[in-house]
Amino acid sequence: MMDADQKISVAALYCFARWPEFAEHRVPLYQAAMAGGVKGTLLLADEGINGTIAGPRAGLDHVLDAIRAIAELGGIDVKFAAAREMPFGRLKVRLKKEIVTMGVDGIDPLHVVGTYVAPQDWNALIADPETLVIDTRNAYEVGIGTFAGAEDPGTRSFRQFPEWMRARLADEARPAPKRVAMFCTGGIRCEKATAYVKSVGIDEVYHLKGGILKYLEEVPEAESLWQGACYVFDERVAVGHGLAQSAYSLCHACGAPVAVASAEEGGGYVEGGCAACRAAYVAV
Repeated sequence: MMDADQKISVAALYCFARWPEFAEHRVPLYQAAMAGGVKGTLLLADEGINGTIAGPRAGLDHVLDAIRAIAELGGIDVKFAAAREMPFGRLKVRLKKEIVTMGVDGIDPLHVVGTYVAPQDWNALIADPETLVIDTRNAYEVGIGTFAGAEDPGTRSFRQFPEWMRARLADEARPAPKRVAMFCTGGIRCEKATAYVKSVGIDEVYHLKGGILKYLEEVPEAESLWQGACYVFDERVAVGHGLAQSAYSLCHACGAPVAVASAEEGGGYVEGGCAACRAAYVAV
């Protein structure tokens, strides 16, 4: 359950689509968001839309109605959460080559994609020893939380994932996986990751529908295989089960998430980040 004082609604959204006229919608979507008191980022490309925005729920609904009114984007995927304060400083609506950057030509989730797995069915899949479970996020995200038993590619950006995957499958010291199951924050990276893995010869490929956020929202903590917190790309920094905001800050020196104890717990640095983090968050 969300805290009663969490007044700001947050919407993480994406939709892959054939959208050649995407540039024409930048100004109207910017205006719709401004009119609703909404901040955050929307990325528009000819392959669709991606972003996270926040504001009063009525304002978010106004923006989402404007997006759904675009014929190509009627099937947009949206996940809602809440925040105690506005997690964004400004509004950005940007035109991009890709709405999630992998940098591999010919990867089209509208043509080939993995099999979606509902959060309620995810535990059984990843508990199977014949399933190779891969966290497709970057190392700083994995560092504060992931699923039990998942492999961490150790990437700094999503562009490095294809190279890591090729090397992983070519490693003769490790048996070829019978099946691959992948996950990411909200599901969008896995759309491309599963398409890529299928393109290199793995037929049985799965991904968590709605990503970690949907799993944390729907799966009770007592039944969960998630360990830690889930990094999010705004000033909330991380969320936990029930999508409640976690006790993390960002290090101003290295940008890494830093666990900080609450005032009730005595305050101060807990873990993560760099030496500057440890110095900055020492309890007084």
